[in-house]
Amino acid sequence: MTPPDIVVRWKAAWEGLDPARIEGLYAPGATHMSSVVVERMNRADGTLRGLAEIRAYAEAAAGRLARFEADILQVIADEADGAGRASVEYWRVLNGNEEGRTRAVEIIEWSGGKITACRVFHF
Repeated sequence: MTPPDIVVRWKAAWEGLDPARIEGLYAPGATHMSSVVVERMNRADGTLRGLAEIRAYAEAAAGRLARFEADILQVIADEADGAGRASVEYWRVLNGNEEGRTRAVEIIEWSGGKITACRVFHF
């Protein structure tokens, strides 16, 4: 299965560590939830809300990382009428450290070509 366009753009934006491009993926009012948000952004519920918070998170990641890779293992997606949901399972490789890679799953929901919610699970 060819991944939906939003998944292709999500991968490219994060691997490019480009905060403006990452922010541009999300709809106004979007949410992004991750245990990394708890650690890095000091948010007890792990949820970013809105474009400004998502951009601040992307800027922090770009400032901290020299390289980010999402080596996709599997995408399961359901898409209709410009909206959908995808489960993206991947190896997360930071700064080229293959030995320290971790597995992650992102549940990405979108409408009109923009992410409305993203939930990240790290293993």
